Formats: sequence, C-alpha cells, structure tokens
Amino acid sequence: MVRQVRARLTRSALITAAAGEFARLGYAGATVARISTAAGVTSGALTFHFLSKEELARAVADAGVEAVRAAVSEVERITDPGMGAAERLTQVLAGLLEQDVHARAAVRLLDECPDECASWEEAWRPALEHALERARAGGADDAVAADVRLLIDYLLSGAGARMRAGRSAESVRQELGRLWRRFAAVLHA
Repeated sequence: MVRQVRARLTRSALITAAAGEFARLGYAGATVARISTAAGVTSGALTFHFLSKEELARAVADAGVEAVRAAVSEVERITDPGMGAAERLTQVLAGLLEQDVHARAAVRLLDECPDECASWEEAWRPALEHALERARAGGADDAVAADVRLLIDYLLSGAGARMRAGRSAESVRQELGRLWRRFAAVLHA
C-alpha cells in the first residue's frame, strides 16, 4: 500500500515537472534528465513510470485536458441567454493558462507534441457550443454564432501566445474583457 502511494506521488511529480518543462521549453527543449531533476527523482524512476518522452507528453496533455474540463464546467452551467457564457469561457480559459502549468503545457504541446496527444481545444469545445446555444437563445443568428466561434478561437490562440511571450495572465484577462465589451457594443449597435 505504501509503495502504491509513493508510486502515485512520484508519477504525479513527474507529470507536473514535465508540464513545467514543456510549458517553458517546448517538447524539443525539454529533456528527460531535466524533468527527472525537476521532479526530484532519478532517470530510472522516470523510465519506470514512462517508457518514453512521448508517453510523458501524452500524460501531461491529458492532465491539461482534465484541468480544462474541470474549469469550463462552470461555463456549461450558465443558463442566461446572450454572450455572457462565451465571454466567461474566454476569461476562465485565460485564467487557467495563468494558474495551471498542465494547461499551459497542453497548449504548447498542441503544436509540438506527437499526434496522439490529447487536445486542449477539444476539452473546451463543448463549453463553446453551450455558449453559442446561449447566444442564439439571446437572439444571435447563425452568422453571429459562427463569428463568435471564430473570435473565441482567435482570442484563445492569442491569449496563449501573449502569455508565452511574457504577458501576465491578469493583463491578458483584462484585454479579453475589454475586447468583449467592445464586441458586445458593436453587436448591439
């Protein structure tokens, strides 16, 4: 029993350490040696839990996807009609990118990871569809809903890029809020 607990803790530490390295250095820049050092374990312990760097990247991406699913569940509970759920989705995901290293790594791995990595985008797409349903319930037509879908794609891609470039998540959240207010004003004009 103690061994199983220790093994779970070691595996978790490896995933978190790898997430930090992947988020900061990318898939190619992160090394197994650096990850094991960051986790405080030997390279042998790493290879016991993960047979390859690809397998470790998949575990990190999976952890990021789970973080996204948990975070966006709040958006899926919004019942008010209008754009509120769509705006909240962007705010929740921008905050998650600031607070959760697994989510940041999943975003970076989206472009760099082998094809079998879980996609962070697939994790928030159901919440986006819910937000678009709420927008339609508030009177948005299909063309507006399609534009909102595209806008959110661009906003989230841009938010991730701006944070990777060194912008604070707080400033990115403020920018997203300003953009949503401007978009809402134009939409209702």
